[in-house]
Amino acid sequence: MVRKKALAAKEAVKTEEVSAEAVKEAASAKKEAEAAESENRKAAAAEKAEPAKATRGRKAAAKKTAKKAEMKTSLSVQYMGKDISEKDIIALVKKDWTAGKHKIGDIQTMDLYVKVEENTVYYVINGEETGSVAI
Repeated sequence: MVRKKALAAKEAVKTEEVSAEAVKEAASAKKEAEAAESENRKAAAAEKAEPAKATRGRKAAAKKTAKKAEMKTSLSVQYMGKDISEKDIIALVKKDWTAGKHKIGDIQTMDLYVKVEENTVYYVINGEETGSVAI
């Protein structure tokens, strides 16, 4: 509608029906048309930018979760036809620890040393208490 007014005003100027009001209307209509186009461009740019921002947010969230997730490991010791898993070794150490009148809840750190030649697991719990368990 604004463009129609601008075109009509231009036609009036071309046909020499120039009046002060027609010139003012043409200038006003031109400014309105330019302002409307500018707003349309800004709106289109904003719509394009929003999905990009959302994508960036999802990518950042995915990276954060990837950093928080711990790597899962599995350990199995095989020697002379025997096979024992990490879980089994830990269970043996915990059983030996509780047999010595300790509580499993007291364990903060557990360092394990497997000596396959002797079929033995040596352990250090909380950096102080030591022991050994036959595999």
